[in-house]
Amino acid sequence: MKTRNNIMVIDTETVGTFGQPLVHDLGYVIIDKDFNVLKKDRFLTKELHGIGHWILKTSDFYKEYDKDYKHARETEKVLKWADISKAVADAIKEYKVSTISAYNLQFDYKAIHYTDELFNGKHLSKVLDHKTKNLLCIYNLACETVLNTDEYRNFCSENGYISESGNFRTGAEFAYRYIVKDTEYIEKHTALADAEDETVILKHIVNTVKGKPNYGLYYNCWKKAQG
Repeated sequence: MKTRNNIMVIDTETVGTFGQPLVHDLGYVIIDKDFNVLKKDRFLTKELHGIGHWILKTSDFYKEYDKDYKHARETEKVLKWADISKAVADAIKEYKVSTISAYNLQFDYKAIHYTDELFNGKHLSKVLDHKTKNLLCIYNLACETVLNTDEYRNFCSENGYISESGNFRTGAEFAYRYIVKDTEYIEKHTALADAEDETVILKHIVNTVKGKPNYGLYYNCWKKAQG
């Protein structure tokens, strides 16, 4: 499978509601067509981390993961969202990124646009335009290819990766476990680490699947892998 020029694999960790997600942690990896890493970076949103915003404190994230972020707030870049938005947009321009990619891209797309609007960013939203950039959803790509196989479905059955509704699980953590053959792997749920995992998934698909990827935003991708 061939992709187009340089790619940014981006991940957002959010708080708030599903309909109005706010990005508190953003990470990305920029790669060329041969998967050489050109740049990677990570930012924490100051409006949320800097003042202990009530949305952050009352979220499930705060209860489960805040202990992992205490060190991050001392070592990573904690910037106002407008500065994060501009920094990422500038990196896209500097490294001539033509494709924006993420696992479940439609959610990250929504989160970035909502956070841009609420915290007066706008820089990144202007860049994430399907008219000027290729939008590549790794989740859709995975569910159309490597997860839509009897081998993957048997892998899920053997390891109990079945949802309460009886569906085969297709999240990034399960796709990563399948690809690297590590059933004990646990996602870190931090933006840069997850973006790096998603880059591994994308590389595997590109290197093993023939044809051209479908670009765009996709919903309910999991259905394509149910057989």
